[in-house]
Formats: sequence, structure tokens, C-alpha cells
Amino acid sequence: MLTDILTGLEGFIVSYGPWAVFGGSILEQVVTPIPSSVVVLGASFFLMRGAILSVESLQAMFLSISIPAAMGVSIGSLLYYGICYKIGIPFVERAGKYLGVSVDDLEGVEKRVKNSKYENLFLFAARCIPVIPSIAISLFCGLIRYNPRNYVLITFFGALVQASILGIIGWQFGNFYLTISESLSFIDNIILIVLVLVVVAFILKKRSEKKNKD
Repeated sequence: MLTDILTGLEGFIVSYGPWAVFGGSILEQVVTPIPSSVVVLGASFFLMRGAILSVESLQAMFLSISIPAAMGVSIGSLLYYGICYKIGIPFVERAGKYLGVSVDDLEGVEKRVKNSKYENLFLFAARCIPVIPSIAISLFCGLIRYNPRNYVLITFFGALVQASILGIIGWQFGNFYLTISESLSFIDNIILIVLVLVVVAFILKKRSEKKNKD
């Protein structure tokens, strides 16, 4: 069952490439239970697996994974940013339990921002390195009515950096998995040969014992 799901997922990502990454990145921003970054890690695992680390490969990953992911995150995150921009705290109080975010969480983000001397730089860093859940950043920026243009720019470039980092991790893990799977396959063959030899030896031994008894 799991193998069939993974095979189908791989086929979908390979077939649609950047569009699958783009759509998946929008979805992971809207459907909050989907872990952030899972799309980029999965896409780079499937799309870049077996590719040698080079300038050309990095460019291909950047164009087919990093940019589509950053665009998807930027568009997808606008939903909760926009709602909170219009409604504010009442939305978080009502929908927070479904989104996995509370008013206290947003107050925690606010404290971190206030402790930082550079608000824009802090929010950019938070997008680059997921120290703060993406949904919390989106809601907080909407709550304080953060400038929409700056929000989109910071979200896009922050997500671009994060997607590039995660893309390389997924890519190299895919290559590692490929190497290990080949090694495991080789080991499996050796074990199979040994087991066959043991069975053959056991049968020959039994036949020899039977002949000696006769």
C-alpha cells in the first residue's frame, strides 16, 4: 500500500515537475497539518536523485524546485495573511485551534520581533530558517497589518533560500538512498546465495546420512 502511494507520488512529481512543486507549496500553506518543507524535500528527492552535484544541476534544481516553491509559498501564505489583515484577533481566536496556532503564539512572535532591532531582517530570517511556523508568521504579519508589498518580497526571498537549502538536503539524501539501496541489493544477493548454499548443503547432508543408514 505504502509502496503504491510512493510510486504514484513519484510519478506525479516527475510528470509535472515545477508545477507539482508550485501547487504542493500552495497546498502546504493552506492545509496547515501538512508539514512545511515536505513538498520541497520530496520533490528534490525524486527529481534530483542520481544527479551529480554541479553548477548545471544546482541551476536545474533552482529553476524546477526553489523558484516554484517560493512562488507557491508566497501565494499560499496570502490566504491567512489576508484574513488576519481584515479580521485580526477574532479570526485567530475562532480558527486558531484548527490551524494549530493560538493568540499566545502570535504574542510570542511579537516579542521576538520587538527584541530584534531590524523587523524586516528578522522576518526574512524566520522565513529562511523555519524557527517559527510559517502559519504563525503569516497570521502575525496580517495582524499587525504589515506592508503587503514587503510581506510578499520577504516571503518570496525567504522561502527561496529555505527551498534551496531543503532542496539540496533532499537531493543529497536521494543520492545517499540510491547508493545504500544498491549496496543493500548487493548484500541481499549475497545473503540469498548463502541461504541457497546452506539449503543445498543441508539436503546433500541428509541424503548422505540416509545412504549411510541404508
